[in-house]
Amino acid sequence: MLNATETSNAANTRLVLRQDIMAGFGAACVALPTSLASGVLIYVPLGAAYIAQGAVAGLYAGIVAGAVAALAASSSFVITSPLASVSIILAALVTDLLSQAEFSGQPHLIIVAVSLCVLVAGLFQIIFGLLRIGRIITFTPYSVIVGFTNSIGVLIVLSQLRPFFPIGPRLSDWVNVEHSTMLAFVIALASFIVVCGRWFAKIPPPLTALIVGTAIFYGLRALFPELALGETVGRLPTAFPPASPVLDLADASARAVLVSAAPHLLLTALTLAAVATLQSLLAFRLAQNLADLAPRPPRDLIAQGVGNCASAVTGGIIALAAPSQSAISFHAGGRTRLAGLTCAALIFAAAFVFSPALAGIPVAVLNAILISTGVQLFDRWTFRVFADAVFRRQGVDRRHAWQTASVVATVMVVAVGSSIVAGAIAGVVLSALIFIINMSRPIIRRSYRGDEIFSKRIRSAEDMQVLLGTGRERAILELQGVLFFGNADDLTRVVNETLKDSKVVLLDLRGISDVDVSGATILSNLIARAHQRGKLIAFCNLPIGRLSSANFAEKAAGTFPDLDTGLEWMEEEALGEKDLRSSSDKPVALESVELVRDFGAAEIATLRSILAPRDFAAGTILCMEGDAADRMWILTKGSVSVRLGHGGGQETRRIAGIGAGTTVGEMALLEMGQRSATVTADSDVSSYELTKAAFDTLCRTYPEIALKIFAYFAHEMSYRLRILHRDLRASAN
Repeated sequence: MLNATETSNAANTRLVLRQDIMAGFGAACVALPTSLASGVLIYVPLGAAYIAQGAVAGLYAGIVAGAVAALAASSSFVITSPLASVSIILAALVTDLLSQAEFSGQPHLIIVAVSLCVLVAGLFQIIFGLLRIGRIITFTPYSVIVGFTNSIGVLIVLSQLRPFFPIGPRLSDWVNVEHSTMLAFVIALASFIVVCGRWFAKIPPPLTALIVGTAIFYGLRALFPELALGETVGRLPTAFPPASPVLDLADASARAVLVSAAPHLLLTALTLAAVATLQSLLAFRLAQNLADLAPRPPRDLIAQGVGNCASAVTGGIIALAAPSQSAISFHAGGRTRLAGLTCAALIFAAAFVFSPALAGIPVAVLNAILISTGVQLFDRWTFRVFADAVFRRQGVDRRHAWQTASVVATVMVVAVGSSIVAGAIAGVVLSALIFIINMSRPIIRRSYRGDEIFSKRIRSAEDMQVLLGTGRERAILELQGVLFFGNADDLTRVVNETLKDSKVVLLDLRGISDVDVSGATILSNLIARAHQRGKLIAFCNLPIGRLSSANFAEKAAGTFPDLDTGLEWMEEEALGEKDLRSSSDKPVALESVELVRDFGAAEIATLRSILAPRDFAAGTILCMEGDAADRMWILTKGSVSVRLGHGGGQETRRIAGIGAGTTVGEMALLEMGQRSATVTADSDVSSYELTKAAFDTLCRTYPEIALKIFAYFAHEMSYRLRILHRDLRASAN
């Protein structure tokens, strides 16, 4: 008899097996329609007679590549199946070969060429895995990847729409639509798939489209027999074991034709392998994030290559690790290779047992699935990049945006206008040129000292004297370009020289487009050496979205969103060392504020009698932009920020900081209009409040005190205008 532990283990095993089988079923619901559509996408340029053969090639890939990859890879729930995003490369190859005289009238040779490309691509993937160079592919610039993905999406959509628009020499030929009813059905169903995918994330859109679209197709055909909605896939030429197109290589004439196209086929296979590898590595990363799996990309990549070689030999097309299907597998309970094997087995059953049902699938439904796939492939990040390049917005590096947008546009234009392979090459070359240009620029654009540039924080005259006297101890280095091993030595030398006579260095990274791993290491070492010498290094304007590595920022003395905030921090550090930081927990007496520097004791007492003490907790809004201006505040503890914009979803911009010993709100009080900015307490604030009514009483009863207050207002206005003039000059330079 089994003991309790053995019984429990057996029950757990049965549960895992049941969950994996259900996971494979869920994945097959998506893999089946995508396999059919991917095969049709490749073979449809050969003509309507080859649609069924294309569907079978897609099914064979889902069966053979899916099963072999699941067996050869590390045991996991990752599903391998054909995807339209890679199949379009083979579709472009088929279209190109049709235009060559050697392949004219010989579609069977084109099918052999496709199988040969898949076989060589699988061998390339095996080599990538054995040499562990798959990681190099992941260093492809993101702009190239986005441009390439967008191009694939556009080409998929165009490939499905082109048959409806006969293009001729006259303009009128471009607007004529053939089979308009079928086109309307395809577009409506594709729109449904896109909306279904965005609104109902848990429902597999391809399977839903296959079922709903087919039902609507036959329903419309029954109600309106005269509607031209297109044909169905037709009888599937399935066979077991399947006939191998590679066997045609035994024919000497076929070999001669294929050898003449060998360079083109080899380049297409390399591109196919690179794209499939990149997408598979992303799927592996997704699996690691979902289930915390140990990363084994070399073995898993080799398994993908072996699966594609087997697919090519059996007449299948390219397959790869599918992110969406793998996610469905995991959420359905899949944890082992049994999920992938179950998925392949179910596709096998559909191909050989339910072949008549698949034969009745409308071609229009597959067209709609492919169009929706193309639309969903278009990365919406593209729109943001082009908007950043065209529109001037705060905190956006337009130069970098233009560079990125140019790479994306170049890849798309060349890929759509010429070929996908040429588009990828053009994007990589342009990215390399931009990188070289950025690297050739001096890493340090300019440098300042603390007595040359100040924050926008309004300070007392005493504090300003301290900051002027200690200004040489604070240094600001404005960087530009790409920080990498080639120019990191220059930065190291300048920072070390600067630290000899300064206590803190602020590195402004606003002009930095990227920091590679070696550059990040250099920055980490600089921070460590500065700390050993009792010095500080801080950063501002870190372009986190464009950094290869930002780990160095965690070791810095501080990281700040903009230069002004960083300058204010440096100034506060300097004042703190002199025990003059008026914005800390050290309160300022009313007698020490700038407003009453020319007052006598009696006048101060009189002013105090009409002032109202007010305290504000950190984060409290003292006044809002647009409010009635009927009071001002004399700050005696803490600090406030002056911002433009209301917040609440609207972006605000900090234009000044005001510390203890100064005043805020006096300009609006004089004008008696509306507040032009929002004032918020940065920390707990203590103050004296002077209302408009109290100020009017002061003017009538104590005109000599009022005149001194007006003189202070004039002095403050002049001082703040000088600050504005200084900032404008710095911006102009």
